[in-house]
Amino acid sequence: MLSNLSIRVRLLLASTVVQVVMLTLLLSNSGRLMNEATTASLNTLIAQNAAILNVVTATFVPQGRYTDLQDALGELLNETNEGLVYVRIVDSTGKTRVRAGLPEMTTLPLPDDLSSLNLSAGPHPSLIHIRRPVLLEKNQVGFVQFGVSVSALSLARQRILSQGIAIASAEILLTLLLLGAVGYLMTRNLGRLLRGSQAIAAGQLSHRLPDQGRDELAQLCQHFNRMAEALQSRIQELESTARQLTLSEERYALATRAANDGLWDWDIVSNKTYYAPRFAEILGLSAQEMLERQTSIIDYLHPEDREPFRLRLIAHLKRESAQLMVEHRIIHADGSYRWVLTCGMAVFDPGSGRALRMAGSISDIHLRKRAEDQLIHDALHDGLTGLANRALFVEHLQNTLRHADRVSGSLFAVLHINIERFHVVNDSLGYSSGDDLLRLVAARIQAMARPGDVVGRIGGDQFAVLLNDIAETGEAIRFSEQLQTRLAENAELNGHNLYPKTRIGVALGSGGFQNAEDLIRDADNAMNRSRSSTENTITVFQSAMHQQVMRDLQLESQLRAALQGHELVAHFQPIVDLGSGRTSGFEALVRWPQGNARRVGPDVFIPLAESLGLVHELGMQMLEQSCRELRNWRDLGLADNQVSISVNLSARQLTQTDLADQIVNCIERHDLPPSALKLEITEGTLVTRKELATSQLSKLRAKGLKILIDDFGTGYSSLSYLHSIPCDTIKLDGSFIREIEQDTRLRAIVGTSIHLAHELGMSVVAECIETRAQADLLRELGCDYGQGYLFAPAQTAEKVREWLAAQLNPAQGSLA
Repeated sequence: MLSNLSIRVRLLLASTVVQVVMLTLLLSNSGRLMNEATTASLNTLIAQNAAILNVVTATFVPQGRYTDLQDALGELLNETNEGLVYVRIVDSTGKTRVRAGLPEMTTLPLPDDLSSLNLSAGPHPSLIHIRRPVLLEKNQVGFVQFGVSVSALSLARQRILSQGIAIASAEILLTLLLLGAVGYLMTRNLGRLLRGSQAIAAGQLSHRLPDQGRDELAQLCQHFNRMAEALQSRIQELESTARQLTLSEERYALATRAANDGLWDWDIVSNKTYYAPRFAEILGLSAQEMLERQTSIIDYLHPEDREPFRLRLIAHLKRESAQLMVEHRIIHADGSYRWVLTCGMAVFDPGSGRALRMAGSISDIHLRKRAEDQLIHDALHDGLTGLANRALFVEHLQNTLRHADRVSGSLFAVLHINIERFHVVNDSLGYSSGDDLLRLVAARIQAMARPGDVVGRIGGDQFAVLLNDIAETGEAIRFSEQLQTRLAENAELNGHNLYPKTRIGVALGSGGFQNAEDLIRDADNAMNRSRSSTENTITVFQSAMHQQVMRDLQLESQLRAALQGHELVAHFQPIVDLGSGRTSGFEALVRWPQGNARRVGPDVFIPLAESLGLVHELGMQMLEQSCRELRNWRDLGLADNQVSISVNLSARQLTQTDLADQIVNCIERHDLPPSALKLEITEGTLVTRKELATSQLSKLRAKGLKILIDDFGTGYSSLSYLHSIPCDTIKLDGSFIREIEQDTRLRAIVGTSIHLAHELGMSVVAECIETRAQADLLRELGCDYGQGYLFAPAQTAEKVREWLAAQLNPAQGSLA
């Protein structure tokens, strides 16, 4: 039948068939490429989002930071124009922990089967649901589900196919019209079309056909060029998508690196392990070296950590733990060991339940572990000497007590060591030298300690030694003596030679003790007892020492209460003019009335007040009472303006910078002149704190107060400093007065002292006068005033009023 047709018709038909076939093949190939590209884009998009979510959840979920994760996912969805639509994180109980995107979706749909999903075949969902397992806090396994929109990919594919079909249809139609109208141009222009189609098929998408003229063939060339432009545009879009996928992979790699994790993947079936480059960096190796070694993780572990790691790994592979998480040491390329945290999770065969592969990461925690170890060491050791601190020493002692309870006959000892006059080293040579001395003493004690003994620093200049397993009490004493001898050897500090003296208290222990602090307390009590002795520098604790300490604590509590309640009262002892026999003044002496209880004398509670820092408060209360009583005597007409009161001033009170102002304010409150008050300060204070005493006494004298030196003659070189001390009166100590009648040499010393005082413009008071002969002798030596039982003891203010009234009217009585 074709043989009856003309060549033009046959050429037209043949050309049309060829064109149709070529366009069909081109469209078919383009459709196949677009389907493959669309499927690849979808898989890449899913993998990208899954990787990003895996990094985000691994950062926040194991720590339970769901609020931070919620915010991070919200920002991620806001930055994503297309692709990721929603995210849900659900725990093993089915409870949704995190919601992001699609707030109206209340029921979580089932995940889609990606293996059966085909975007090129029939209707398909616009939203793909993906579900992945995730490890939550406390090794709880949940899942993360997210939705990926494929509408953009489907729409792009549909548009390309529609345009391709439209272009192909138009081309076939134009070809028929063109070949039917102008047959002779068909073969020439079809050649052009053929070459153009071949170029497009070869990937030369920039190839274009000449489209001059207005005939159908020119229009066909124009449409062909448009189709090529459309294909080129779509290919460029696909290339852009591929570049974005590459950037996403780079961001994922950067996020993994920023997390400081080295990833590993263990194929259990083939027993091959993949190590990420970061893993190799942590070990100090190159990626090529890791690849060449192909060894198990266990081979890199510290020998002591291998067995625990292996047991934890086996437990996880047996599903006894939800996740492998182990802190251990791993060998570095330089031969050292570094601390790392290894995490991993296995994938199991659903049928057999056997582990198929396992993946995880290692994190470098070496600096954190070193910091933790250093913190633990610092918390239990003294920073200056490196010895055990009090807490660690008590812990060792507590363990010894438990051992003694279990082992009959076990004997041990606790030594409490104190460096004598350590404050002198700090004050004279500086705190740096004091620290050097402490380090030296610590080193010597440590060198003397036996294996198994514990040495600690439990105070500023106080050390303790725990002697374990001693045979008998004498062993502890001998060790203490040897230790004292060693510590007393020459110690050169900054060019100065020191010979440290120590006091040691020993507390013996065996079974039956419950509290380690009790033994340390007993050793401390024994050490304090040795400090009060000039001969016994080593003292073994006795039970009576603890009873004395308890009494001292009770007395301290009572003294504080007495001061707070103003229970301490001033008694007054007259000071008599030896020439006229008239009362010139009184000395205020503190007394502590305690009802029917055992009386506590000033010789007990005044030193206690000194040690507790309460003596200034005590002194100001006595000053207040003295001023009040003197004002009362003057108002009653019992004392004239010549009568004064002497109040004792403690050495500690001299440290008060505003002492002069406090005393003057008290005097002025009672409307008394400064001359009505004399302040007594002991000679010992003048010797030991001369500069401070001189400064303060000068301020007091400038205010108009009189200064009296008490206990004169008992200090060192008394006469040598008398001319430089600002004072008005000296009081001869009672030790001179008691023997003055029998000892002529003592009488000469007293006479010389009186004469010297008068030469310096000072008056003299003799205390402790008990006989008339003593008073007469002192009057003959020129002594101005006397004080003692001969005239009257110290009495209450009421008795003193009677005394003063008796002097005005002798018939009323006396103090005696």
